[in-house]
Amino acid sequence: MNALAMDLGGSSGKIFLGCYDGQTIDMKEIHRFHNGPVEGAGHLYWDIHGIYNNFLNGILKASIKGFASIGVDSFCNDYGLLDRNGELLSRIYMYRDHRTEGVQPIIDQRIPPFELYTRTGCQQARFNTLVQLASQMESADRTVVNSAHTLLFLPDLLNYYLCGEKVAEFTIASVSQLFNRIENKWDDRISQAFYIPSGIFPQVIPSSTYLGSAKREILKKTGAKKFSVCTVGHHDTASAVAAVPSLEKNYAFISSGTWCLMGIVTENLITSEAAFMHNFANEGGVGGKNRFLKNIMGLWLIQECQRQFREQGINTTFEEMDGRAEEVVPFRSIINPDDPIFFQPGRMIGKIQDKCRETNQSIPETPAEFNRCIKESLALAYRKTLIQIEEVAELKIPLIHIIGGGAKSNLLNQFAASAMGIPVLAGPYEAAATGNLCAQFIASGQLNGWNEARTVIRNSFTLNEYLPDKKNEWDDAYDRFLKIT
Repeated sequence: MNALAMDLGGSSGKIFLGCYDGQTIDMKEIHRFHNGPVEGAGHLYWDIHGIYNNFLNGILKASIKGFASIGVDSFCNDYGLLDRNGELLSRIYMYRDHRTEGVQPIIDQRIPPFELYTRTGCQQARFNTLVQLASQMESADRTVVNSAHTLLFLPDLLNYYLCGEKVAEFTIASVSQLFNRIENKWDDRISQAFYIPSGIFPQVIPSSTYLGSAKREILKKTGAKKFSVCTVGHHDTASAVAAVPSLEKNYAFISSGTWCLMGIVTENLITSEAAFMHNFANEGGVGGKNRFLKNIMGLWLIQECQRQFREQGINTTFEEMDGRAEEVVPFRSIINPDDPIFFQPGRMIGKIQDKCRETNQSIPETPAEFNRCIKESLALAYRKTLIQIEEVAELKIPLIHIIGGGAKSNLLNQFAASAMGIPVLAGPYEAAATGNLCAQFIASGQLNGWNEARTVIRNSFTLNEYLPDKKNEWDDAYDRFLKIT
């Protein structure tokens, strides 16, 4: 069976053609395009029409080989508002837009924070859909929300464009901070507290559900033969974690990309006071599982530095930055990657230098020095998060799986193993697309559930192992990190 996986990230979109032959999965990248926010009237938006046209280009390229179904996954929380005719009422805001600044106190005032946590399982974060909608309802933009007929998250919106069905998939609904994880439905108490019309939220359905056939106009534009649209883990992290090729039950994962999401898979939510105090998230997983995790700022820091260096005429690849970083003195500069100052785009080099200056450390200047500073700091953040997971979940983690594009960095993988003092297995790199494809193969009956899928993934991709090293140096660096954070 051939299937098409559309994986939309914050910096790029990728479309893969996957083939399952009964033993292994073979994946080929069909189309890749740049994705990033566009500015307008002082705000950050997504170019949804550009994204959709690139998806059509991918379908056109894949039509030569042929495929039976399509699945879409993406980052979470951002949404489009449709009128009764199914037309967008306004542009789609990007989750890093400044409109959510200062909204959290309003959230806390309307619903006690711990109550909101136990109802939704969601972390406190300014990018949550609830925070975005609350900011709209406190502004002139409230008229757009009040006149909306349907709210669709990005993957759900793209599926609607492809087949005409207006639904929300479970994993992406679960991270909105508007979905009651105990009652498994949209939470009217929350929407009413912020005057959000509850009727705009669509039916929620699980992954591996066929929605319908592609519209005739899509087939005509792309030359594709008839294909189906299938729900997958619409939240890209849900699809990525589903692709963790673990044959063990006790492990932690790091989905490494623009964000680094670190956590464990559980049967039930963990919404204890300790989990709340550490701001852990409970996110819906494929197959009804729960992902108990923490957001770490991730490779966004490097992406922003690289973009700024490029504007200065300094062009370096991630691989070149890693190679040169190995020559930099270890632990000369450490930062807290989750400092709120790093959340919004712009002036990342200066922000990192300012933080190093405030803590009386060496000031990074070159791309290699920034790369080493960021990746050592990320590894130390992993260690802190691992300790918290083990304490809150009352278990001992013997192994870390690192998946996603960041798993290509041998430097970061080695830092992670050494900082945490346990082995790391890295791969697959295109984990979200892999999980996306497996959800479609499960829907078609080609794979008999996620246990079989993980075995097939293990047989299909090479995993690289990294063992801990230089324990004393990392212990000393962690003590410094704790003082800084």
